[in-house]
Amino acid sequence: MNVSRREALRLAAVSALFAGGAGALAACSSSSSTPSAKGTGSSGGPVTLNLWTWTGAPGASQVAAVIAGYKKLHPNVTINNNQINNDDYKAKAQLALDSNQPIDIIAVQPNLFASQVQSKLLPLSQWQSFLPAGTQSKYTPLSLTQIKKLFTGGETYAVPWAVSGSAAGFYNVALLEKAGLSEAPKTWDDMRTLADGLKSKAPGTAVAVMPAGSTDGWFLDEFTLTLVGQSDPNFFDNVRYDNGKWDTPAYVAALTELKSLYTTGALDKNVLDLGYADATDLFYAGKSAILFNGSWESGDLSAPYRAANKINISNVGAMGVPTSDGSAPSLRSFLDITLGIPKTCKNVEVAADFIAYTTAGDGVPLWANSLGEIPALNGWSPASSALATPQAVQGYALLQDLIAHPHSDRNNLSAFSSQVGVRIESMLNNGVSPSATAAACQSDLDSGKYT
Repeated sequence: MNVSRREALRLAAVSALFAGGAGALAACSSSSSTPSAKGTGSSGGPVTLNLWTWTGAPGASQVAAVIAGYKKLHPNVTINNNQINNDDYKAKAQLALDSNQPIDIIAVQPNLFASQVQSKLLPLSQWQSFLPAGTQSKYTPLSLTQIKKLFTGGETYAVPWAVSGSAAGFYNVALLEKAGLSEAPKTWDDMRTLADGLKSKAPGTAVAVMPAGSTDGWFLDEFTLTLVGQSDPNFFDNVRYDNGKWDTPAYVAALTELKSLYTTGALDKNVLDLGYADATDLFYAGKSAILFNGSWESGDLSAPYRAANKINISNVGAMGVPTSDGSAPSLRSFLDITLGIPKTCKNVEVAADFIAYTTAGDGVPLWANSLGEIPALNGWSPASSALATPQAVQGYALLQDLIAHPHSDRNNLSAFSSQVGVRIESMLNNGVSPSATAAACQSDLDSGKYT
């Protein structure tokens, strides 16, 4: 996902949503333990900790609000956030950890990064006792299951922070109504009805856009895996964890369905060349009824967010990817951000307390009400000011439910996902058959070059 773009779009929205500041939010958030003894070092003096995060995890302004809220509770604690561009984070963080640079708290990316840096992290068993009582029980059961998959050897080295899911849709309520639909499409026939209505009532408007062109073909992989999961929920997990095959009949069928969606008008082939930013901008400009993307775009549901970013859409809802028969939608989900403590940490007790505050305590509303990242906190719901319409409220709740009950993990192999996107784009644009595309993907997987 293009997190650096996402972070830039949110900067104004956070101040618009939370003009009252970190202190006001902390005062009105749900109560959780905030032990006063943990704001000082062993000698009772001031503590300075270095936090490393990447752009969009969950964002510089959100993290700044959390740090400010923690500072109000613990005036002797200073936390410096070193935010690295997402594209550079893995390399720079690994180099910093390998050279024993002073890092006290680190945002740990899922997928390969977690296992690559675990030797530089303290096992959770060595700092779990410093977490306020009951902290672990506050995370969603799924996130606690998934975090065990990030590391090797049976130990856990981080705690959940945020989760995400893909693919999902965000829709312009006014455009759907103009085209004659009273609710979001549930089937691909509904999508074709929407396309016909737009041709009549809003000519020149695309039925749906998604990142697909240039370097953003990875989302074609995301979208196709969502289609596969509708018929074979275990497909991706079989590949990811059990050496399953990629070129299965279910995968070929999903590619065949995807190709037919573009040929029958349920999706628009003339927008297949759009990159992430172009697809998003087209939706924001009211030139597409639906934006297919991931839950990280859920800030679009917020009227203050749209106003702050000059998005001229009056009402946005969220939907699952349609199915052929109208059955319940599904997606893949996984942990998006976790927090760990490097072995270089100068004060493990304070670091652990800040992590608990950020992921399961009073710090959660300070970042999560911006809606871009969904907390791994069980029972979380955003402030009413963030979601002002029934479609927005229902849409956010749907995303949370889909993420809590995915058909498989979104524990991606990023390089392979990008390569699969290239294969799918060639199928859609160059006439390559679905079976040949699946076979090429299988060959790429077997080569080991993309894992």
